[in-house]
Amino acid sequence: MAENTEKKKRFTSEELHERGAVGFTMDDVRQAQNQQDSPNAKAYELMVEAMAVSANYASDTITDEGDIRLDDVYPTTLDETLRMDQLLDQSERAVKDDNDADYNRLILELRGIVGWSRRRHFNFSWGIIFGTIITIAAVMYWSSSDQDEKARSEARVEKVKAWNVESDSISLATALKTVSHENYLNSPNYFKADQINTWQNRLDDAKKNAADDRQKADTCSSNDARKRYLEWAERQDKKAAEAEKRLAEAKEWDLKDSQKAALKLTKGWLSRDARAAAFSYCFMIFFLLLIPLYIFANHSWGYVITRHRRESEILAKIKAWGFSIAAGMFGAAAALEFFPETKVTTYWSDGSTTTHTESNPLDMLILALKIGLVIAAICVIALVSTGIMLYSTIVGLKRNYDWKAIYAEAKAKGVAAKNVAENLTKKA
Repeated sequence: MAENTEKKKRFTSEELHERGAVGFTMDDVRQAQNQQDSPNAKAYELMVEAMAVSANYASDTITDEGDIRLDDVYPTTLDETLRMDQLLDQSERAVKDDNDADYNRLILELRGIVGWSRRRHFNFSWGIIFGTIITIAAVMYWSSSDQDEKARSEARVEKVKAWNVESDSISLATALKTVSHENYLNSPNYFKADQINTWQNRLDDAKKNAADDRQKADTCSSNDARKRYLEWAERQDKKAAEAEKRLAEAKEWDLKDSQKAALKLTKGWLSRDARAAAFSYCFMIFFLLLIPLYIFANHSWGYVITRHRRESEILAKIKAWGFSIAAGMFGAAAALEFFPETKVTTYWSDGSTTTHTESNPLDMLILALKIGLVIAAICVIALVSTGIMLYSTIVGLKRNYDWKAIYAEAKAKGVAAKNVAENLTKKA
């Protein structure tokens, strides 16, 4: 990359350092190692020693040709960065010939590497942020839906509380005939009728299923199958017994009993929906805070970026693959074409004709497929982006901040503030 001027023009100095680029070649390194007769021989020796400070240089830098990998000149820890800086200081103090152009070029490049390594850099991805915004939009929609459902449940509870339990304008006989999903919470008798019908239907279904299972058990030839059908029949008998019990209870309700049962049911729904709304709201807040936390966590030291450069390359590949798959889905959705409309001509007995067009029924299937591909593509982008953001945030907070030192400093400041307050109180 450093040798290709066209590529070099595409990146800033910060971006080149982030990628581990160097402005010298292996020939430059060999030349620096072979400067025994130069007045700057000692300076070159210390410079080469500074290049070898990195743990990467020492452990895994030899290519098939026996050369070092130049990107492994970058230090990977604060100690390595400070040691490299110290050796470069010593190298510059050992310079005898200030006009040595090769030395000046190399020392300038190495100083740039050390300077970049000692500073913090924002190395977050705008693409990851964009993908996570899709997740946030989905979570906000989900949270809004849960809040709406909670509001509906609250309205149901208030509606039941407002019932007149002294008398009901609708008789039970009428309610049994006219109750529906829309009106079963309109009055005590409507609710009682709904429960009677519900448990009667469940009782009838359970009895029918039990009878069917026993008939199959009587006619099957396999003992195992017979045993299995009889077990199913027993389960249906238990369901029938429970339904019969609940049916008998509902038939005995007065108006207050109906209200009490309805309140128990609707308050249960409200409790469930309130938990769901609280969970989705917390989830929404978490994702809203995740983006600034991701940016903060990835305010990385240069040497930390170097130490985990291979990992960053893997994450970049995962992001590229995910976005490529999503792009393919978008492309496939765009490529799907609807069938042309069919013209149908009708010939009448008087010799006249009429023509009308009919759309192809497969167009609805194609439309559904288009929508499905777009939704799938959006989901891929959201999942890949959110997954990478979560991982990067967690590891970034751990790698880029010394939380023990931060806690100790905060604790010390708290003690100092407390002492000042106590002194002021004593003086007062």
